[in-house]
Amino acid sequence: MKPKECVLTAFENKVPERVPAIIYGGGVWTMKHTGNTFDGLIGKPQEMAEMVVKVNEEIKSDMVYVGSGYNNVQLQAFGGTIKYRPVGAPDLEEPLIQSEDDLERFREKYPDIKGELAKDPVIQTIWEAASIVQQKIGDEYLVSATAWGPFSLAAQMYGVEKMMQDMFKKGDLVNSVIEIAADIVYYFYEPMIKAGSIQATAIADATASGDLISPRMFKKFAVPWLKSFHDRIEALGCGRFLHICGDTTKSLDFMPDSGAQCIALDMKVDLAVAKEKIGDRMCIGGNTPPVFVLNNGTAEDCRKSALECIGKAAANGGYVLLPGCDIPPSVTVENIDAYLSTGRNYKY
Repeated sequence: MKPKECVLTAFENKVPERVPAIIYGGGVWTMKHTGNTFDGLIGKPQEMAEMVVKVNEEIKSDMVYVGSGYNNVQLQAFGGTIKYRPVGAPDLEEPLIQSEDDLERFREKYPDIKGELAKDPVIQTIWEAASIVQQKIGDEYLVSATAWGPFSLAAQMYGVEKMMQDMFKKGDLVNSVIEIAADIVYYFYEPMIKAGSIQATAIADATASGDLISPRMFKKFAVPWLKSFHDRIEALGCGRFLHICGDTTKSLDFMPDSGAQCIALDMKVDLAVAKEKIGDRMCIGGNTPPVFVLNNGTAEDCRKSALECIGKAAANGGYVLLPGCDIPPSVTVENIDAYLSTGRNYKY
């Protein structure tokens, strides 16, 4: 069974021949490891693709991500000002929509979301790079691209703190912004899926974390748009992978309603609890601490943690081994290899 087949079988909540083993994202780590920068690769899809392929030759993640770390840059196509830093992912400098008037102006100025994305040089670079990566290694590895989930992208557009407040006072406005965000995320992915450049989406809805919103608000504002987005992706015949940061234990029962095939859980969630609660309804991924173990530990610590995760959640398939979140830029290749190879060598 090829690496991508192991992942896709697990996504279907079935038993592959071995445990799939992947990183999540890895954009900042990859830039540091290869000496590249986020702004330095804009307009250079061949170089971006070669970077992704070269890095995966070293770490052999069963799933690879093109454009990881550029999540905020999607908003550049809609008037957002992006700040690039020497180390770290690009940031959106100011919110775009914080009132009904802002919403109306946005809709009037950008009626064609798909068209606006297609004109952006960063999006063009990612789309072209994904096609090249697919041609080079897509027969073996599962090629994907990362983006914010609808709720988290909306929080960037709105301002996280203000959106948290207005969920209670201006729910209709917040929902309208999330709807726009869901379209932006969908039309970022759609051309790549239709071109055969990626075989799975990989969204991170970090702001929907249980550390930030209650299960009631998660169900009301995050789940419906996750479901809407994933239903559209499923209609295109594409895999669906979701990561949410923080302690989402109290919201686990809602995860199958998101439409995702696999939920990648943060280290704050007990994998055994998650397996018991929802393991019969969807694939579970996780969840070694990326800092305390992968970054600060030894290779043996990484192997031990991988086996602990496998022991908690891998029984009967429907499990993917991966860190509890994106990996820090200072993690060693030795530790990544120790971690991922433990999964690759674990046969059912």
